[in-house]
Parts: sequence; C-alpha cells; structure tokens
Amino acid sequence: MTDAAFNLLQLEQRPNWYEHLDAVEAAMRHEQEVWQVRQDYGWDGDDGGDWGPNPLQPGEDVMASDWEDTLALPFPEDFRTHDSYVYELMQVIGKYKDDPAVMAHAVALRAADFLGNMGEPAVGAIRGALRRSYVIGNNCAELI
Repeated sequence: MTDAAFNLLQLEQRPNWYEHLDAVEAAMRHEQEVWQVRQDYGWDGDDGGDWGPNPLQPGEDVMASDWEDTLALPFPEDFRTHDSYVYELMQVIGKYKDDPAVMAHAVALRAADFLGNMGEPAVGAIRGALRRSYVIGNNCAELI
C-alpha cells in the first residue's frame, strides 16, 4: 500500500487524520532516532521489549523496564555532558559485548583512565598492567 493510499484509508476512518498526521510522523521519527541511539550502545529488542548491556555485569543484559530502577542510569538517548563517563563506558560495553573478557578489561581500562584524569595518583600502575595484558593487546589494540 502506498503512502497516499494509506492516508486515504485513514481519512475514511478518521476524518481529522490530516490534522494529526504531522504530529504522528514527528513521533515516529523521534522513536526511530531513540532506537538508533540505543542500538549504537549495544541495545537490542523484540516484541517482548528492549534490553541493553548491563554495565555492572558485563556480558549480561538488562531490560529497559529495569534500566532506571535497577541501575539508576539515564537511557542512552538521555545522556548529558555530566554523564560522559557512563556514555563512554556504554560505548565500550556495546562494542565488546560479544566477548565478556575483552569487555571487562576494556571497561577496567576506561575506568582507570577516568580516575587518572580525575587526578587519582595510584592508577598509573593499573593502567599500565591493563594495557600490557594479553586480552587488551591481542583484541583491542586501539585502547592501548
């Protein structure tokens, strides 16, 4: 069915269809943008709901319905500048979600980098050890 035929059918059933069409299309575009952002962070979904990678348990997923309540994190589409650390960790988790060992090392390295950038003096040795690890060196050299 073409868009024009669909609109005519809707007009027969809903006389005010064209009054609401722009709002409906805008809402559909917004939902598509939200879904694209979530997919960029490793989210997936089906008719049963949406889920994303659990940053507290690498390799596990958490349902969207539990995301804010259980993890107390904003959804990926709601990240703000002050969430940049979480934003970066979610990128790492999404990128390496299929390999929990690499994901755990990459998250630990990003956390150590964050603490080092915040002025914590004791993380230099941890960062060095993580960068020299077999898992990081052979699987995600871009983090070195």
